[in-house]
Amino acid sequence: MGFKNRLFLYFLVLAAFVPVMFMSTNALAGAKSDFEKGWKEFHYLKKTPSKAKYRSYWMRTKRFFLDAYRKNPNGPYAPKSLYYLGRTYHSLGKCSNLKKDFKKALQYYDKMIQNFSSHSWADDAKLYEAKIRLNHLYNKDQAYLDLLSIIHNYSEGDKKEEAQKLLKSLDNGIVKKIKTDNRKKIQQIAKTETDTSTKSSQSSLTGLHKLERIRHWNSNEYTRVVLDLSSKSGYNDFLLKPNSEQGTPYRLVVDLKETMVIPDVSETLKIRDGILEQIRSGQNRKNKARVVLEIQDLEDYRIFTLPDPYRIVVDIYAPEQKESIQERQKQARKKQKPIEVGDKRKKHSDSLVEQLGLNIEKVMIDPGHGGDDPGAVHNNIYEKDINLRLAKILGKILQDKGFEVAYTRKTDKSIPLEERTAIANSARADLFLSLHVNAHKVRRVRGFEVYYLNLAKDEESVRVAARENSVSTKKISDLQVILTDLMLNSKIEESSNLAETVQKKVINYGDQFYDLENRGVRSAPFYVLMGAKMPSILVEAGYVTNPRDRDNLQSYKYLKRLAWGISKAVTAYKKDIQNYASK
Repeated sequence: MGFKNRLFLYFLVLAAFVPVMFMSTNALAGAKSDFEKGWKEFHYLKKTPSKAKYRSYWMRTKRFFLDAYRKNPNGPYAPKSLYYLGRTYHSLGKCSNLKKDFKKALQYYDKMIQNFSSHSWADDAKLYEAKIRLNHLYNKDQAYLDLLSIIHNYSEGDKKEEAQKLLKSLDNGIVKKIKTDNRKKIQQIAKTETDTSTKSSQSSLTGLHKLERIRHWNSNEYTRVVLDLSSKSGYNDFLLKPNSEQGTPYRLVVDLKETMVIPDVSETLKIRDGILEQIRSGQNRKNKARVVLEIQDLEDYRIFTLPDPYRIVVDIYAPEQKESIQERQKQARKKQKPIEVGDKRKKHSDSLVEQLGLNIEKVMIDPGHGGDDPGAVHNNIYEKDINLRLAKILGKILQDKGFEVAYTRKTDKSIPLEERTAIANSARADLFLSLHVNAHKVRRVRGFEVYYLNLAKDEESVRVAARENSVSTKKISDLQVILTDLMLNSKIEESSNLAETVQKKVINYGDQFYDLENRGVRSAPFYVLMGAKMPSILVEAGYVTNPRDRDNLQSYKYLKRLAWGISKAVTAYKKDIQNYASK
């Protein structure tokens, strides 16, 4: 190629590259300018109470930060803009005393933390979240978990000391104050129980526990692996990071103490899709089995145990892929009705709903119990049958309203509790509704109640959780410690809001036809809700042990009216989210 040709090619490439470079530089400059304007407005309002009392000034400030973020969503001013969007609504909430403003602040703080977790302001955002929940939303349990997250996840940050001081000041008799890494605490509980049980238990002639089966549910963003054992075994886990020189991915190692791998368990299980590449298992030593999970991409993982039969559950979370976010937005846009050109507010609302990942399209319905697990039983009336009937009625109504509906079961079959959540996560459901019927030794107890995953605050919640988990109330107390670690990534706030909406709509609608007993909204540690990545609730539709409730629960008309009430709540919950985005 001659000199002139090379020179021509050079200028051709340069001509193609310069506009892109200019656009990128222009977007950065625009984001910087808007952020600086917002920053000046924000701090001016903080110093000028006479102006700060007017909502319009805060909304003007918000627009600067929102424009800065939109102009360069991956640039250096993006995390700062999201952070100050949170602070703007936080400060507005202090003036307005409106819960919706504090919740809006939480949304932006949370988005900043999720998208820019390594940013130096992430722990500041998490601390503000804790203070909002503690001082304005009066959710002491979740505030405690936020503070715990700062100590564990941002141990090198400058907010650790303040978080520790706030933790010490919380006089909470429900949440146990864990000062060391919670995972170590969980393992210590498992070790103590194992040391006790191993001495008395002879699971085989050799006295070893057996690893009998490995189950898994895999997707691009989430994987759940369950290790089924013959009896209670202690374990240790550790993570090996990828090694580019050796060509090895992340390897999560779980060592099972006093355990042998039975011959039926495959030594290597290759996975064809999702983030989990393969599972290897084998006898590491004579009295120790080892399971190795090879993972393509890893954000975090959680491990907990379930009893009767004993199993170890491993939840693996990958960073959410931009491609999958874009695909979800594309699918959501396909389902939307055409927007009029002049309806800019509606378009902006839908866009923000998508950005915040709050759209409600797919509902997973979980009919509790099934198969050889009948649930509550009274005079040949089985809870599992009522749950399935209610689920199908509710599913049909939701489908008619335009929702995509999926079920954990559509027939009378047994599904382990941990499998139900895994199904919802793998299907990327937006809501998880677990349907149940209650029972009580006192026949006069009746009514409708809704639960969400959190620490149990009263004896009745402990009793219901123990019944649904098929464990003793003593086991629920031990579970509270484990739950504090598992809840760090759970959608507790959203689940609580969903539970409140369902309870209100069902009671208001059902009272037109029946004398419904309102037993309110409660929280408890339910196995079936553990690890859910979406807002999730457990509905107790009535008491099969109460004559009046029992008659109603066998009536198709009654179940349909309950289902209508729940469907109204789902629709209202979706509308509330869209309304928040439009303000």
